[in-house]
Order: sequence, then C-alpha cells, then structure tokens
Amino acid sequence: MSSVRDEAHRARGPEAPASAAARIREFGWLLRQELYLLRLRWFWYVVMVSFTPLLMMAFLWMLVGPEPDRLLYVITGSVAQGLCSAAMLSLGQDIGTMKDAGTFEYYASLPISKLNFILAVATRAVILALPSSLVLLAAGSLFFGLPARPSPVLALVLICAGYSLAGLGAFVGFFSPEGRVAGWATQLVHPVLVFLAPVYLPPESLPPVLRFTSRFFPTTYVASTLRASLLGQVTAATWKELAGLAGWTVVTLWIASTRLSWRARE
Repeated sequence: MSSVRDEAHRARGPEAPASAAARIREFGWLLRQELYLLRLRWFWYVVMVSFTPLLMMAFLWMLVGPEPDRLLYVITGSVAQGLCSAAMLSLGQDIGTMKDAGTFEYYASLPISKLNFILAVATRAVILALPSSLVLLAAGSLFFGLPARPSPVLALVLICAGYSLAGLGAFVGFFSPEGRVAGWATQLVHPVLVFLAPVYLPPESLPPVLRFTSRFFPTTYVASTLRASLLGQVTAATWKELAGLAGWTVVTLWIASTRLSWRARE
C-alpha cells in the first residue's frame, strides 16, 4: 500500500502542474490504493451488503405474492436498499473510522487534491456496490420471477445511483466529528431514505407529507429509474431523474471536499 502511495506522490511531485492529465493520473493512483485495501475482504463485503436486502425481498414476496406490479417494487426496493447500505452507510462509517485513526494526516504530506481523494473513495464504494446489486437482480429474476425487460440504460442507472448515495455517505462522514457519530448518523439516515420514500411502495401509497418530503431523497429517484430501466420504459422523465442524481452527486461531493481536513480534530 505504501508503494502505491509513494508512486502517486512521484507521479505528480510538488512541482508538477495541475493539468487535467495530472489530475486523472492522481485519481487513478488513489483509486488503485483504495481497491488494494479491499482485495482480501471484498467477498464478505458483498455478502454482508446483499444479505439484509435478500431477506427483505423474500419476506415481502411472501406478503405480496406473485403480483407483477408489487413484485417489481419489492425487488427494485431491495436493490435500492442494498445500494444505500453499500454506498452511503458503509462509506460514511469508513470515513468516520479514518478520522479516528488519523488516516487523513498521512495525506497531508502528499500534494493531492481533496476532491480527487473523495472521488477515489466514492468510486471504491460504487464499485463494491455493483456486485451486490447484480446479486439482488439475479435473485429477483431466478427465484422471485422479476417481470423485467432490462434496458441498456440499467448500467448507467446503477452507476448514477451508486455515486449519488456515495456522495451522501461522504457528506455525512466528513461532517461527523468522529467515527461513532458517523456510525450513528448513517444508521439514522439509512432507514429514513429507504422506508420514508417510495422505494418499496408506490408514491400514492405514502401519506401526503411523505410524498412531499420524499422528493428531496435520492432514493426516490434511484428506485424510480431502476423500475423504468428494468421495464425497458426509459422516458424523458427518467433522463431528468438521472440528471438530478448526477447533480446531487456533484453537490454532495463538492461540499464534502470543502469540509475535509487533513488534520484530525480540525
């Protein structure tokens, strides 16, 4: 791991210009480091992230039965829950743990961009969220009869969804003063995003107040775009929702980068 860091340092160097190529090279080395950290535990990470949504999927399937419309909400809701766990909850807690361990103080010695560092951490969360999403979609199709005609846009939807929730996880993690607070905050935010938005239920099933507040939750649009792409019914509204998720990602990651301090307790 240290060799990757040293190479990242040499790749740019204190006198190197902050050109686009240098920024891309810097991001590549930072992402490579993040992926090295997980090379021995990725399997259990995927199992952990997939387990609860799979149980929720099975439980709700027993309640709603094989009705296609309800089943679609059950399966896409479980995928949205898995994405929220992998990209938001886990990333926020990881950032809190790094704060407590003083990890960021090492990066203070490197001439790297805070935004590039956050992008690398968020990208690692998205990459690890994708396998669990595929596991849940496969289970929905093979065991629960998911009524789907997937659109090629599905891959873009999963990436945009992952980044939007990773941006929120980074936001919560960097605004939390320590690891325990980050853990509590993400565990509070997670059920709000999943159960108080039209993730498992249609919007019209929610009380009026939740129909209004859920407009500000990224999971509302994550679940909506998942349903549209799985049914092969991608419309102009779907593209607007994807643009909204992209905008949410940009805003949350940029704000998180302004909050990040390399020095502990600052």
